Amino acid sequence: MARHPHGKIIHSVRDQFGLIQVVETADTRSLYFNSLVEQSRAYLYAPCTLAFEYQASLLEAILDFSNKAPVERVLMLGLGGGCLATQLHLLMPNCLQILVEQRAAVIEIAHQYFQLPNNEVILPIEADAGVFVKEWPDQAETAFDVIVIDLYDSDSMPFQFAQELFLSQLARLVSLQGCLLFNLWVSTPEKTKRVIRFWQNLPGVTLNIQTMKVTGNVILNVQFGQAKHRIAAKNPSRDK
Repeated sequence: MARHPHGKIIHSVRDQFGLIQVVETADTRSLYFNSLVEQSRAYLYAPCTLAFEYQASLLEAILDFSNKAPVERVLMLGLGGGCLATQLHLLMPNCLQILVEQRAAVIEIAHQYFQLPNNEVILPIEADAGVFVKEWPDQAETAFDVIVIDLYDSDSMPFQFAQELFLSQLARLVSLQGCLLFNLWVSTPEKTKRVIRFWQNLPGVTLNIQTMKVTGNVILNVQFGQAKHRIAAKNPSRDK
């Protein structure tokens, strides 16, 4: 097998966005894009263990929120290996998860190499997250109780996902008392501050911010009250 600085390459493919590699060691399997930044990791002998602190924090936030309100519909923007979606399914098997990923090869890899379940309540959709959010129906019956935003290329979150238009459109898709969870980075302070500042400037929104001890990931937890109505009034048209 071909070598990688972090193990053996067991699968490699290129698409229009660049290189995707699955790398294996004696006890782990990891996903890489165009850099040495590890996108996902699974433990071969502990498949129910989340490898990254930020994933555990996101899962804990979803479970905590489920103690306050029903969580029946979850949207995840960005898939990676699908490890978070898989663990959530084990704990909440009846919860519908829609997983948006723009790279078909990543969806295939999540199923083949990271054991993302293939069933009627886990629905991967190949789409650009910005287009998906803009075009998803703005209706109560199609709203999501929790939306997880984990959108990264090989280096950082694309700038478009830190802009006011995208963030306000996100708010349209979450249920009235719903929750948004962002995985952000200390190493990209401009984008991270823009996202946090957008929600800080809205009255009636409750924020919780956690900085991971090891990696520098920042988990932003946004929970809504009446602020969702204010956002809708401020941004009445999707086409702006």
